[in-house]
Amino acid sequence: MSNTIQADGSIHEDQVLNFIVNTIDEEVEIDFVPKAETTAEDLFEVLVGACADGTSVSTLCEKSEDSPHKNTVLYHLREKFDLESV
Repeated sequence: MSNTIQADGSIHEDQVLNFIVNTIDEEVEIDFVPKAETTAEDLFEVLVGACADGTSVSTLCEKSEDSPHKNTVLYHLREKFDLESV
């Protein structure tokens, strides 16, 4: 009998989040200073999570223990993107 672990045939929330964040990260380049506390991946996780939850960036950051502070996320979004064109 084989000891190979097989997939359970379902897609899990964290897998979808990782796929979307990695896809965005490949397509949208955001530069941060070396060794910055917040990364582009952090921003994308917050954005995708807020969209998935149907909530705001601020609310998601307040509820999440491992997300950056809401002001950090909002600052970087304003600095890195032309929000009018987005």
